[in-house]
Amino acid sequence: MKNLGLWLSLIVLAAAAFLIAILSTISGVTRRTREFGTLKAIGWSNGKIVRQVADESLVQGPLGGAAGIAIGLLGILVINLVAPTLTAGATSVAAAGPGAGFGAGGPGGAGPGFGGAAQAAATSDIVLSAPVTASVILLAVGLAVLGGLLAGVIGGWRASRLRPAEALRSIA
Repeated sequence: MKNLGLWLSLIVLAAAAFLIAILSTISGVTRRTREFGTLKAIGWSNGKIVRQVADESLVQGPLGGAAGIAIGLLGILVINLVAPTLTAGATSVAAAGPGAGFGAGGPGGAGPGFGGAAQAAATSDIVLSAPVTASVILLAVGLAVLGGLLAGVIGGWRASRLRPAEALRSIA
């Protein structure tokens, strides 16, 4: 349960990355409307068009993943070299002992104050570092390939739905 926030963050980031890849691929398909219309007009099947776009995205996915890993490793290197330090503070409440509710001299006298509690502050320094593991890098590559494949299949499906006459009429 203590890693729930981490996993939710990773899921949201992966979903956002997949959505951006899919929208980017669909945008590319929209720009290439005439090309896909021509391919359909000369007899390409819907499956062949889907495979064409999926193959293109399957090549682009790992390339984007490699670039992302390189940028991420550079960021990790910078963080580890700078090693920023955060200071965290905590306040604890400790009982002052019996009969200390109104202070040592009774109400209004000197002492720890009403309720008999004394506050103690503690601080600790936390040095930030970003570890790199092979499993995280392999997961990143796998997600890049999966995202490219998913984007390609959805973009290819959109391209395969084009009608040749409408596609050739478009100016885009």
